[in-house]
Amino acid sequence: MRKLTGSLFFRLAVLVVLVVLTTQFVTLWMAAGERHKLLDKQLYSQTVDTLAFLEGTMEAMTNTERAEFLAGYNRPGLPRLLPINADQGVNFTDYVPRLGETLAQRLSHGLNEPIEVRHAQIEDRSELWVNVHVLDQAYWLVLPFGRYSDRPINTIMQAALLASIVASLLAFVVAWRVTRPISRVVLASRELAAGNMPAAVPEDGPREVKVLAHNFNLMAQALDSAARERRLMLAGLSHDLRTPLTRLKLTLELQQDSPDQHDMLADIDELSQIVRQFIDFARAEETTRLEPVALADLAASVVSRFAREGMDARLERRAEPELQGDGLALERLLSNLLENARRYGAPPVEVCVEQVDGFAVLSVLDHGKGIPAELRETALAPFERLAEHRGTDGGSGLGLAIVSRVVKQHRGRLEFCDQSDGFKLAVYLPLHAG
Repeated sequence: MRKLTGSLFFRLAVLVVLVVLTTQFVTLWMAAGERHKLLDKQLYSQTVDTLAFLEGTMEAMTNTERAEFLAGYNRPGLPRLLPINADQGVNFTDYVPRLGETLAQRLSHGLNEPIEVRHAQIEDRSELWVNVHVLDQAYWLVLPFGRYSDRPINTIMQAALLASIVASLLAFVVAWRVTRPISRVVLASRELAAGNMPAAVPEDGPREVKVLAHNFNLMAQALDSAARERRLMLAGLSHDLRTPLTRLKLTLELQQDSPDQHDMLADIDELSQIVRQFIDFARAEETTRLEPVALADLAASVVSRFAREGMDARLERRAEPELQGDGLALERLLSNLLENARRYGAPPVEVCVEQVDGFAVLSVLDHGKGIPAELRETALAPFERLAEHRGTDGGSGLGLAIVSRVVKQHRGRLEFCDQSDGFKLAVYLPLHAG
């Protein structure tokens, strides 16, 4: 949920919706105010006209004639003039509509006398009862109030709500279309950060987004070209170095034994190992086709090879996971972990293969001091070595860098674990790609 609310799409959509709702609210408020003014003017005019008509008509009549006239004049649904005692038994409401209060104030000001207004709801009729004096006699002027009700306002509110919903839906569509190109750039940048070359981002959308997508494509192509040149140079240089190293080793082995021969052969072997790491590092950047890999069998093969070379290493197979991966890259990964354990750790070295929560877990435990927590990120960088081993271990600083790249290629993660009896590196590889 937090991911959605923090997105540009959500914020842009909310902004448009707020603008629409604010516009609708202000428009509705202004329309309601204007309608109230118009109805107030109409109600006041109707009341004054009715009083003027009644006074002019009944002025020359006797009381009997007035009663006969009102009996014929008063009809349901039209203004009526009733005796002052006609309110007996009428159930008035506890409130007076705002238009009624405004009418009472205007009449009081115009007639210079207090005016009482009451509201009654009789069956389906809404009536406004106004206490007035006609020819110095108190009456109730009953005005039909149905057409002054708030039903039209409710209709306007419903129309405004419908318009707001439609506008909000359109806002989400527009926000999605505006932010979709940016989302594609974000996804491509994540792919690039993971070490993979993403497909070219479509250069569409607003002008600024087009420029962003175009520049991103240029940047990705430049980075890919630079990476290819670096891999080619590194692999070519490493390959070219292996030939003279092999010649030197062969020449030394054919010569007569000398006190320095053993040390010189050891130095050549170290140089060959560094060259192999250079080649492995260059290959670790290459994207290969993933195939089914039986991780436990692969680990058994690598551990057996190191054991034959005299390393105290053993394998514990707690599960037999199979995953989609690059078998050669995973062999290089485990070989580098075991080589690091041999160089910097302490025997025995325990390799474990297990399966945890949809991940195949490959871990290497040695009984050495491990890597200090503050230096672990540094140890994963290419050509970085810890200060105490710099220049004394014959390494190139590429072992864990190769491991890190292989883990990223397989969309896994690498964890450093301090143990009571040693130090463990655990590699979590997803069983299902994607």
